[in-house]
Amino acid sequence: MGVYHISGVGFRPGAVTVPLTAVYTLQIAQALGIEEAKEFFKYSSEAEKKGSYEMTKGIPEVLVVFTSRDVIEGRKKLEYKSNWFSLSGGSEEKVEKPIVKYLKKLFRHIEKNFNLEFCLKKFYLVKVDHQNFDDCFEKIGVILRALKDKEVWGNMIGGTNQINLAMLTAGAYTATISKYYYLFQNDVALMEPEWIDKPSNKNIRQATIEILKKWQELPIFNLEMGSIMKDISNLFGGRGFVNIREVERILENYGLGKQFLTKFRGRILEFEEDKVSKGIMFDKIVNLWNLISDVDVRNVLREWKDTGVIREVDINEIRCD
Repeated sequence: MGVYHISGVGFRPGAVTVPLTAVYTLQIAQALGIEEAKEFFKYSSEAEKKGSYEMTKGIPEVLVVFTSRDVIEGRKKLEYKSNWFSLSGGSEEKVEKPIVKYLKKLFRHIEKNFNLEFCLKKFYLVKVDHQNFDDCFEKIGVILRALKDKEVWGNMIGGTNQINLAMLTAGAYTATISKYYYLFQNDVALMEPEWIDKPSNKNIRQATIEILKKWQELPIFNLEMGSIMKDISNLFGGRGFVNIREVERILENYGLGKQFLTKFRGRILEFEEDKVSKGIMFDKIVNLWNLISDVDVRNVLREWKDTGVIREVDINEIRCD
């Protein structure tokens, strides 16, 4: 299967297209046998069906973007430009338009110059209150639960702090996101990376080197924190204290040693000899998890699609057959 890329976005769509351009450039390099690119995608999953589009390791398959109602409905002036493809914007328009237009031109360029056909299967916009962490967490968390069996990469440069913090937190709760990545550049309106030229056979190796220099990942481990916290919460029941050995057994069930207890010490759990009690943040964290764990994901997604919270973008021009 391919990779699901999730991201926030504001009024600069380059926050989505810059890292995607980097990934597609590395895909070109991988297809050409450049070892650094092959190593980059080494641990990405493959489709079982031989010869399928997703057989290429790390190929983007679905794009899921979280943003505000105004951005989705085209009530914000967007800032973007592409020197590669002569695109520019500065008026109110729906955020998917420049993203799809740019990707269409990028895919055509790649096909013409490298004889490689790239496409997307799906592109979704998800409406969030971009200044409300709880709303962002609920929307992102439920969708991550739906993507539990997919390979998911999280783009950390787009959207508000609330969206990105919710992505980090929900990712830790669900253990769904395998990469949290970011790429920075000075010209934030630019839709392509400013530190590489438009890919060609002459510069693809140098472009690969530059991308790998700029590509950064957050070293976050997927520990299914939500499930761990819920199990510990159930342990307390109506008790004010539990024995430390009971907590250790829960950690052991997740393959974690007792040294992991230090991660909970203080605001989450308090320790007094062999007794453990709830810290001041314990119930807040458990309640967050309940926002996304105690729902029927399929029904919620259906409701969100019906009410316009989730909207599938028309990408016929770049859709995979």
